[in-house]
Amino acid sequence: MSDKTSFSIQNLTLEQVEELLSLAEQAGREYIQSQIPRKELKTFDILIEFNSEDLTIDCVIDLELTKQSKLNPKKVTDEAVQKIYEVIESEP
Repeated sequence: MSDKTSFSIQNLTLEQVEELLSLAEQAGREYIQSQIPRKELKTFDILIEFNSEDLTIDCVIDLELTKQSKLNPKKVTDEAVQKIYEVIESEP
């Protein structure tokens, strides 16, 4: 399962954007890892990209759980996207 979301940013330097993306990705990873035991993760990747033309940030979370997992990957990725969004929105 893959989930893609876009956010808009303005008035940041490229260096600030890179730092923001790093912090946002870290927040998303930490959230997912706190919710899902490592042994239940089959595929897990987060890709966050900045589009300088329209000043948006695209976030793609690829998450697949083992068949034994009882967790809902859609719910967890939605919550991780919310954590990522909170980091992006909290930056000046």
